[in-house]
Amino acid sequence: MENIKLENIKMDLEVSLDRVGDLLCSAFEGGSNYWYRIDYDKSEAPKEINYDFFGYEENGKKYVFRHVNWPLTGGKLFVFDRDAEEDDEDRFQGYLDLEACKKGLKLMAEKYPRHYGDFADENDDADTGDVFLQLALFGDIIFG
Repeated sequence: MENIKLENIKMDLEVSLDRVGDLLCSAFEGGSNYWYRIDYDKSEAPKEINYDFFGYEENGKKYVFRHVNWPLTGGKLFVFDRDAEEDDEDRFQGYLDLEACKKGLKLMAEKYPRHYGDFADENDDADTGDVFLQLALFGDIIFG
């Protein structure tokens, strides 16, 4: 009998930025609160702010939720381990931008299919967001 070589199936999936923004909200507003901080002085705003994307208006002024808007619209956030000293060689830190988010989604699908399945089924929660954020920044789950 001849051996049959099994191959994986590769697929490209389209994910809306709104859904990725939902993951970031879940992480930054709940799931990752135990380990992260954002340094906005080391972060970069997008060249042009899109107030329609995770934005709001208050007293006639427009605002955006920077922690969601910036990394998905051309800016980047500097995110770091809040418990480590700044000069600590083992400090976990990184820039979160659109490319990092793409990497995080890909890694979640490959390494943590249960979490990716929750995301795909729109059954994601704070834990899903935390896994996504750590994968996007560090390539693996470091905390929790």
